[in-house]
Amino acid sequence: MTVYKAIKTYPKACLWSMAVSLVIIMDGYDTALMGSLFGFPAFQQQFGQPVGDGTYQLQAKWQTALGLASPLGNIVGIYINAIVTERWGHKKAVLGSLVFLTGVLFIPFFSKTVEVLFVGQLLCGLAWGVFTTLAPAYASEVAPVALRAYLETFVVLCWGIGQFFSYAAIYSLVHHTDQWAWRIPLAVQWVWPVIIIPLLLFAPESPWWLVRHGRLVEAEQSVKRLSSRSDTNYETQAKQAVALMVETTNLEKALTEGASFVDCFRGSNLWRTEIGCIIWASQALCGFAISNYAAYFYEQAGLSTSNAYKMTIGQGGIHFVCNILSIFITGRYGRRAIALVGYAGMTGAMLLLGFLALAHQTTPLGYGQAVMFLVWYCTYQLTIGPTGYIVVGEISSSRLRSKSISIARNAYNVANIFSATVVPYTLNPTEGNLKGKAGFLAAAFSLICLAWGYFRLPESKGRTYEELDILFSRNLKAREFKHASVDDTDVIELAKTA
Repeated sequence: MTVYKAIKTYPKACLWSMAVSLVIIMDGYDTALMGSLFGFPAFQQQFGQPVGDGTYQLQAKWQTALGLASPLGNIVGIYINAIVTERWGHKKAVLGSLVFLTGVLFIPFFSKTVEVLFVGQLLCGLAWGVFTTLAPAYASEVAPVALRAYLETFVVLCWGIGQFFSYAAIYSLVHHTDQWAWRIPLAVQWVWPVIIIPLLLFAPESPWWLVRHGRLVEAEQSVKRLSSRSDTNYETQAKQAVALMVETTNLEKALTEGASFVDCFRGSNLWRTEIGCIIWASQALCGFAISNYAAYFYEQAGLSTSNAYKMTIGQGGIHFVCNILSIFITGRYGRRAIALVGYAGMTGAMLLLGFLALAHQTTPLGYGQAVMFLVWYCTYQLTIGPTGYIVVGEISSSRLRSKSISIARNAYNVANIFSATVVPYTLNPTEGNLKGKAGFLAAAFSLICLAWGYFRLPESKGRTYEELDILFSRNLKAREFKHASVDDTDVIELAKTA
């Protein structure tokens, strides 16, 4: 099926996938917000300590704690999502999480101490953990093969939209010195549930989830809701789509003992879990110590507070533009090629940033470091940013998808926790004060990921879930996936063997 044919046949699948993906805006907003607030004068005055020159700095231990709060909440929320989604479905899971988030947002908004703020961020992280795994899983299950890359890329675009709004909100209040300067950006987070909840009340459940629970009639109805009624083969295509889901699910049942977390580490599923974990963790490691603290990094590089936040707004715009451009890249080129080029490009950009930081620091060199970071950022958003979501969404088996994505996302969170723990002691001027030299650490991680990708990342572009099951069962090398062929005989023989 061509992209045009897929959109024409499944227009509602595109719209509902995009609607569910809107929840990622909130995760992107908060991720950028907290890192930006660390360099925000009003926030520093409220939660920091005086440093003797009339300014305030948040203590490194509380920078670490606040940086860890959301990832720690994410870890728990992600496993909650794996259990809740598989039991009650994607729709009930996302609506319940939105209601929960609406309530716990009151805690950080009314916080007066850094301890209360930490608790609020931790509880909010539970809901964001659900969103980060549910959205790509839903997109991969309602989208036809030809549209998977595009709809998973939209997930990343939503993250960028949230990031952009966060930077814009902070910059609009950077010169305010009262408590509302940091409370208003936190309050903006209430906007999204008000918009998204009424919309998702009408969303169809994933037909794959319905098939896994033996509700085949409802699965057909769901497929019909996701497709175009104007198509002459409307009824037949729905029956055929569900039949393929049933066949794939039965094949996976024959290949694996069950659908528990343990099964993610059995047989060929172990390799699939490894791929999801490392490609998602690499998103945090390739920009280690810098990417989640952009505004703070710009200030440490020598830019004024105002200019630092102007840079972050520009960065948000770059995210949006690059994600749009990445659609043409991910739709045309393979996942493996994009990832390898991305790792190589990010290694080079971070090395140059590190070398610039070795020289005597001046304002022009500070801007030079900022420019190299933006080069890294463009490379990331065109390659690993969207490709990571695409690979994680399609590489796992359908029966283990929620659990496999949960494990992979928590690998990302572990990498983020590692980064958040180390960052304050590398960038903070009262601690390591490495500034741009942290680029050498990021370059080292990128180089390791490049080596891993060459030997362990297979090509999954254009493959159905059934084809991927068969290819992984053959124990092929990663580079052999692209040209391997699959036909009906392989399906029959594999089923007999299992």
